[in-house]
Amino acid sequence: MLFTLLPLLAGLGYAIAYSFGLVGVLNKGFTLENWKILFSTSEVYISVLYTSWLAFASLSICIFISLAVVLAFPKKFKSGIFSYLVYMPLAFPSIVAAFFFFQFLSNAGILARLCHQLGIINQISDFPNLVNDSYHIGIISTQTFLSLPFFILLYASLYQAEKLEDYQKLAYALGASKKQTIFKISIPILLKRSLPSIIIYFIFKLGSYEVPLLLGKSSPETISVLAVRKLQKFNLLDIPQGYAIAVIYAFLVLLLLFIAFKKSKHQYEV
Repeated sequence: MLFTLLPLLAGLGYAIAYSFGLVGVLNKGFTLENWKILFSTSEVYISVLYTSWLAFASLSICIFISLAVVLAFPKKFKSGIFSYLVYMPLAFPSIVAAFFFFQFLSNAGILARLCHQLGIINQISDFPNLVNDSYHIGIISTQTFLSLPFFILLYASLYQAEKLEDYQKLAYALGASKKQTIFKISIPILLKRSLPSIIIYFIFKLGSYEVPLLLGKSSPETISVLAVRKLQKFNLLDIPQGYAIAVIYAFLVLLLLFIAFKKSKHQYEV
């Protein structure tokens, strides 16, 4: 408790005090002015929605691929080469993965040159830029790449722990088709058991900094990039707003953690 919660609570308390003008370089006592300025524009609302959308999109794709892979090859990750290869993306720090996808997806990158060599495009510059783009393909691709091993290993483990193979055999014996078995038994069980982990990973994606910083557009910004920009700008008046954004993020995380805890507790009770 002392070495884990106390520093977090102290940091959160300092951020709250700074956002209300109680501490800091230009503090003049308690004020709501910093919060009024922050919410006077749509910047913070758009940032929260944009960050949530990126986390949701990358997680949805990741979960879809992971479920498809595990249900198609449930025993491939217990032993053999696939049990080792699945860990490879985990060796990439976020910033390294971001630089890799920048070199791979940019309009002068590896994929563009490969398409040019295959005759798909006439010039390398004809290839669409898939980083810093309006559809956020670079960010979503990188975050999916980084998350995929975790969910493949998670669902492979749950597949064995929940004895899905026995449920499938029972369903076939009762006359269920393969499609019914997958969509009415296997997928619902895996999603229900993994829901707390999905919420925790969603929180982790909300705080992603390096990937959206390198591969995202200058506007809109994710909540972490927006907070850091305001904290590190030369304008001292923006620093309290940066701490206010950090407070918003902290309370959003606490809310999601509470939901994850409730879901996890409910599962154990069941």
